[in-house]
Amino acid sequence: MKKFGLNCFATTIAVLVCLSGWILADATEPSAAISSPDGKVSVIFSLQEKDPATGEVFPSATPYYEVSYDGKVFLRPSRMGFNLIGAAQIKHYFQLEDCLYDEHRSMWKPVIGEQETYSDNYNEMRVILRETIYPERRLDIVFRAYDEGIAFRYELPDQPGFETVTLTSELTEFSFPKKSAVWESHGHEGKYYKVSPAEIRPGCELPLTCVTLSGVYGAIFEAGCNHYPRSYVQAPHRGADILRIQLRGEAKGSCGIITGWRVITLSDRPGDLMLHNYLAYNLSEPCKIEDPSWIKPGTAMRETTISTPEAYKMIDYCSEMGIDYMIFDWGWYGKANSQASDPRRVQVADPITGLGKPGHPGLDLPAIIEYGREKGVGIFLYVNWEGCERYADVIFPLYEQWGVKGIKPGFVHVGNQEWQEWTEKLVAKAAEHHLLVDIHDAYRPDGLSRTWPNLLTQEGIHGTEQEPDADHSAMLPFTRFTSGAGDFTPGFARKTLQTTYAHRLALAVIYYSPAQFLFWNEKITEDHYRPELEFWKDLPTIWDETRFLDGEIGEKAVVARRKGQTWYVGGITNTHARSIDLDCSFLPAGKKYRASIYTDREDETVETRKIRLTAKSVLHFDLLPSGGFNLKIEPER
Repeated sequence: MKKFGLNCFATTIAVLVCLSGWILADATEPSAAISSPDGKVSVIFSLQEKDPATGEVFPSATPYYEVSYDGKVFLRPSRMGFNLIGAAQIKHYFQLEDCLYDEHRSMWKPVIGEQETYSDNYNEMRVILRETIYPERRLDIVFRAYDEGIAFRYELPDQPGFETVTLTSELTEFSFPKKSAVWESHGHEGKYYKVSPAEIRPGCELPLTCVTLSGVYGAIFEAGCNHYPRSYVQAPHRGADILRIQLRGEAKGSCGIITGWRVITLSDRPGDLMLHNYLAYNLSEPCKIEDPSWIKPGTAMRETTISTPEAYKMIDYCSEMGIDYMIFDWGWYGKANSQASDPRRVQVADPITGLGKPGHPGLDLPAIIEYGREKGVGIFLYVNWEGCERYADVIFPLYEQWGVKGIKPGFVHVGNQEWQEWTEKLVAKAAEHHLLVDIHDAYRPDGLSRTWPNLLTQEGIHGTEQEPDADHSAMLPFTRFTSGAGDFTPGFARKTLQTTYAHRLALAVIYYSPAQFLFWNEKITEDHYRPELEFWKDLPTIWDETRFLDGEIGEKAVVARRKGQTWYVGGITNTHARSIDLDCSFLPAGKKYRASIYTDREDETVETRKIRLTAKSVLHFDLLPSGGFNLKIEPER
């Protein structure tokens, strides 16, 4: 670790440190700074006697940070800190005792991911604060500056008086420049709406996508929260365009405490925010599974009747289409939200009422699992939170014995620290028994899939269950997917969906989910044999390379992903018709390719054509309202 001592106090002369590029801005308050390896992202830390935005006077020195990207302000000076109970507050009366600087440069290979490798390059600044009043306790704030954005957390070291710690709330703020905008969402399956920061209502979900008047885009989210409560953001009502973190419960520690990471990805292109979501992985613990070779991501579909004859038909279809998994959703073991329902036994019933289904042909689960094994189709089982909480110790080894490949925990509790820890234990316990996991309902990603990559995906998203329109489809890549995978369940054959068939095809490429549930609420019909579905046959769900080619928030998105030498491209528009030109320069130069192209016709069919192209090709698409286009590009042999 490179260390710079008390010289980090600000003077009126800017100081540059070559290692990290940190600059001390003109100020009269103690301050220090750090910048990213490429120099574009910078963070300035300072101690303030009064709030720069509101003029509020503090008892004494109070910590603040500010963020800029490519010389443009993203966050004005924003307050830091937290409140405690059971101990004297430690949020004012600080002196900047020291600054420790370090740098990290590495690459790592994920078990599941959107790239074959991820970079983990940052410059780090550890700000060591010491109280100026008795008992002169210490607080560290750790900042990391990446080319992709920043991250910071609080570390309260083990010291007298902090044998036990209870943190009731954070004072962490995000003070935006005037005329900034954010996209707020409420509820884990909420839609997104563009508002000013001052207009945000309490309980706004993370991630939060933002843009300043100068054109800097950011996504605020959290990482490493498996032992720390999750967060909302809300306007603190003490100044315009200032947001504050709102914890979903108390944070508790012994012998000090380390908080979760606050993460902000930054770019001048909104599509980069999705590409940079791997910072949540970088800030989480490495894989704890000694041999993860059994983890097989893949496509899936839901069997809705929960019956033996229909399950056989669907397994046949999955095998024909190269779909890897089939799931029995709730209702296979009785009433879903009941402590009395026993997920060790098959008892097909209405999942809401628990009543049996007259005339139901029955579910021979062992026979179906064996038939799926013969056909190369694994079985997932839904288990509601009551079943997971009460029976996990017995059903996980039992499901492994049965040959079940994965589970979908439903309606799990999220938010407070205890339930965060419970969730990690649940995923870890599933890994012990070689079970894949897809957490549904309120859970959202925070990097845990790096530590436990059997956690393939999670919901926490307004998906096709609600049958949203194309405006929502074009919003998600820039909002919810800025923090990681989402189980949107693209769907295809339901007549009630509000998008075209080519639009629906594209979502499985644009939306990242290592367990990609292609079909959700559909029985097998003639629509499942439409010729354009060849695009989904043997579709990858993890990728060696991902490019965001074009996009505007809520307007359009074009994403290209590569697996091996084959490229998949998905493009969508919102509810408005538009023209999109696809520049193929993302392809390696000097090679020839053949492409299958899928586009909408006015008669609700999909046109399929095959062409040859190179990296110099530019393709033009005239998209219908709520429409899309797709390409599968392979090198010529």
